[in-house]
Amino acid sequence: MQPNSSGSARGRYLVSATESVQLTAFLHEASTDPTLHLLQTIGPHDAPHTAVFEMPHTIAAALAQRFGAVGTLKIEPDRPLSMFDMP
Repeated sequence: MQPNSSGSARGRYLVSATESVQLTAFLHEASTDPTLHLLQTIGPHDAPHTAVFEMPHTIAAALAQRFGAVGTLKIEPDRPLSMFDMP
């Protein structure tokens, strides 16, 4: 993630969990934060494993630190996939 010093730049991020319970809890928490815009969930309706959010880069960086400390959720930039995408 590349935080922007202005704090106003936004991007799309994937939030995922190995257990849908943790993601469901985060979705509930995120629904009260006006800076987080849920775009889509992926997985069964009652047990999603991934959510796509639009949010400020600074918030994504803060969530990455928080998730890293707890270890139950993961956040990463939502990047287009390509069949021949190479690092």
